[in-house]
Amino acid sequence: MGGLSYGFQKAGFEIEEGIDINDAALKTYSKYIKAPVKNQDLSQYYPGRNDFDCMIVSGPPCQGFSIANRKRNPYSKRSQLVLDLCRVIKAVQPRAFMVENVPHLSRWAKVALEDISGYKVTINNVNTSDYGVAQARKRVIILGSKEKFIELTPPPGIERHTVRDAIGTMEKNWGFVKHRPETIERFKKATSTKWISDTASKYQGTIRLSWDNPSVSIGNLKKFRILHPEENRVISLAEGLALHGFPDWYIPEGTDTQIAQQLADTVPPLLPFYIGKTIQQTLH
Repeated sequence: MGGLSYGFQKAGFEIEEGIDINDAALKTYSKYIKAPVKNQDLSQYYPGRNDFDCMIVSGPPCQGFSIANRKRNPYSKRSQLVLDLCRVIKAVQPRAFMVENVPHLSRWAKVALEDISGYKVTINNVNTSDYGVAQARKRVIILGSKEKFIELTPPPGIERHTVRDAIGTMEKNWGFVKHRPETIERFKKATSTKWISDTASKYQGTIRLSWDNPSVSIGNLKKFRILHPEENRVISLAEGLALHGFPDWYIPEGTDTQIAQQLADTVPPLLPFYIGKTIQQTLH
């Protein structure tokens, strides 16, 4: 839905094209990033040398690597899109590239990116809460440059933001998940601010947010029970957007189910904003 591109735009980059196979996400991207889009499987994408003169910025599917996915398969066709990304980078030969994924990205994928000939590559483990986001979303950021190694460090003096900062005084709230009465009764007893993972528990996959801490990583709100700090409900789609740090006018296209998936897949824009600034300062 454009989290990476929106952050890079704010850092001063011009976006030439966005590529995905998710129609709803492409509609969101086109509406707010205002760049051409291409609905195409990366495995069938064959750009030429110098098609993009500055950077390739990407977030390959993470489901095959994420520990939150019990059926994860790091060798699935979708996971191996990392190799297609390596092929695209080798073909285009951009000045630099950036890859975002979950911290448990498989070693084979990291090695494939590290070994792209002609690039100085760094692997950076980050937490978005260190970059001013009201969400503790841990990610690996792989940066490659033809000129210099690009090291990521949190910006000095950054203010730590909490759930209260993001959603405590929201005026435009929408996209509520509908709950059955018996579900609401269960939520009343779900007070843990840590994920409940006991397979024998009817609260499995549930967590309650704390007002005075950053949110946990926002997953699909139709699948994960991320509860409001006080109210006995899953946080709304609007609250999920706010915890990512999107402005309230940046409303994804599609059904609530499609929006929930876009929220799970996106990147809080403040992180790529600071990554973009770091790249500019390093490469001038």
